[in-house]
Amino acid sequence: LLVFMSGKHWARYITKARLDFNPFSSGSTLGFLAELKAKSVREAVPKMEVTINRVTDAAAPPRLMLTFVDGRETPVDLGKLSVKDTFAQIELETGRLDLEAMRRGKPWL
Repeated sequence: LLVFMSGKHWARYITKARLDFNPFSSGSTLGFLAELKAKSVREAVPKMEVTINRVTDAAAPPRLMLTFVDGRETPVDLGKLSVKDTFAQIELETGRLDLEAMRRGKPWL
């Protein structure tokens, strides 16, 4: 899928990712999980902490909580978003962080 956006890795500003899901649920959860665990992500963002919790409640919606370099936590509803839309939401956050870094004259990384 989308590994690089704008020539930079999509996960470059994510410090933590927590995914709670039922492995038998449908939706974009498994697709995003595969991207999150990909070798390219581990190599590009080796310090990112990834926590995966499998839940047994079939009715529980999949939950993804992303923490970015500025400490902001952003919930992502994987039950309603496609993988493409999930990446678009992450790209909005990385755009915000790029803009903040430009304004303060100091990169995050």
